[in-house]
Amino acid sequence: PEYPILLREIDDPPFVLYVRGKLPVDTARTIGIVGTRRGTQYGKMVAARLSSQLALKGMSIVSGLAAGIDAAAHQGTLDVGGHTIAVLGCGVDVCYPKSNQALFDRVAIEGTVLSEYPLNTRPAKWTFPQRNRILSGLCRGVVVVQAPARSGSLITARLASEAGREVFAIPGSIHNPLARGCHALIKQGAKLVETADDILEELAPLLGIFLRPELPLASPVSTGAWAGEVGSAIPLDDDYRRLLDAMGQDPVPADLLIQRTGLPANDISSMLLLLELDGHIAACPGGRYCRVGGRGSAAQ
Repeated sequence: PEYPILLREIDDPPFVLYVRGKLPVDTARTIGIVGTRRGTQYGKMVAARLSSQLALKGMSIVSGLAAGIDAAAHQGTLDVGGHTIAVLGCGVDVCYPKSNQALFDRVAIEGTVLSEYPLNTRPAKWTFPQRNRILSGLCRGVVVVQAPARSGSLITARLASEAGREVFAIPGSIHNPLARGCHALIKQGAKLVETADDILEELAPLLGIFLRPELPLASPVSTGAWAGEVGSAIPLDDDYRRLLDAMGQDPVPADLLIQRTGLPANDISSMLLLLELDGHIAACPGGRYCRVGGRGSAAQ
């Protein structure tokens, strides 16, 4: 009875699922976010921000726990307290790649780790394309953030389309080879995504009451600019005020903020993301941040 409802609908559903973490897997409001393992810093930033925005709207984020874009999508979701589902190409007791061990452990505790492969199954070249049908089958739609012309993420997008799910793609520079797969998807009819709103509006007829209208609509993922003035969605405690006081209207790099505040780097990273989502600050080129005009009084 806990078998995910959407997954039952695909042509070749797995006979059994091995799961670590939270059950049941609610597919009423799931979205897949995938991309290349060699994602750029910009691509990973977009994946993390988009995942955070959608998670704050009540969406569960599904990805493959690979390096690069997948890892950023899981991390961005967890950093705002959202639910994420990792679909593996190995057993649920095997972490691949090893560099994701800390993230793997966190998803197993705070989210859901899922596979069709028995315990102790090691990853193989063929297991990843096969697991992609599960990843896409769990979702209402799939977003491809960065992908070269030949990419496993395009397999996931094709499987999603064949299963009648929505396909979305983030555009990039025409000179960036990691954008070619996304541009090909857009030419084939995938919806071009600039903001989380683009996804939510497309899925609204399917999601209905599952959206959270009390939260403001998402900001553009490419710039981080907030559209409009909204009430604060996060409590501005002493640490948040200290961080805001450490920056002005001129862009400041994150490492300088760490020096000025004395706060741990991991805390600074998640705090900056939440302050950006709440409209207090804006992300600037070069990994820098600045206060947004008209927000200074909110931090006092």
